Amino acid sequence: MSKFAPLFFMMLRKTLFIFLLLLTLSFVPHNYYVTITEIAYNSSNKKMEISLKFIGHDLEYALEKEGFPNMFLGTEKELEKANDFIYQYINQHFEIKTDENMLLYKLIGKEVNNDDFIYCYIETESIDNFSTVEIKNTLLNNYFKEHINIVYLTVGEQRFNFRLNNEKTKEKHTIIN
Repeated sequence: MSKFAPLFFMMLRKTLFIFLLLLTLSFVPHNYYVTITEIAYNSSNKKMEISLKFIGHDLEYALEKEGFPNMFLGTEKELEKANDFIYQYINQHFEIKTDENMLLYKLIGKEVNNDDFIYCYIETESIDNFSTVEIKNTLLNNYFKEHINIVYLTVGEQRFNFRLNNEKTKEKHTIIN
């Protein structure tokens, strides 16, 4: 046997150990739960344009817990009514008001990426001349105690950034016209 054989087997054992350790750690669930909401007022069409960024498996988990069927989002098996179910969930957990008036919105579409992010795009009805905006966002809060909804609101040159969570579910801002 070569004098290098014990060294080779020791290196192989270390490499295998590191590989198995990394493989095991890759299946540990993440311990951050974040949804990012971007809201921009489009003065041309007078609508709020909203994008919601979810971690895909967190959204699917919440949808299943809410009683929706497994939708297989972003796969060939995705349910035909997946967008309808997602809209229902968002509609139950996301509200936007201007001057105390609840805005109606519709789901424009969604994007499911290979990086496990799901983007949902919604748009409100037309609104004009408002002086306050209030956002209520409880998306995913029922299922992840540490969940944070980060909100970026832009109206003209005014920008507001805030966090919502289980303790603080809404925030109101004055708009200077």
